[in-house]
Amino acid sequence: MSRAFVLADPAGRYISAGVIQISVTNAAIIGLMVVVFVLALVLPFPGRHRGRSDRDS
Repeated sequence: MSRAFVLADPAGRYISAGVIQISVTNAAIIGLMVVVFVLALVLPFPGRHRGRSDRDS
């Protein structure tokens, strides 16, 4: 069984924590979105150099 098939299981697997219930697929997508957001904050912007202004060139 492939990993993608397990995440998109039509029967639906759910994570339950009290009154909050979320599907495993949605939890994986939300987790991936958080990782991409954190990477966007941490990684430097392309084409921009630290400590150097446009007038110094």
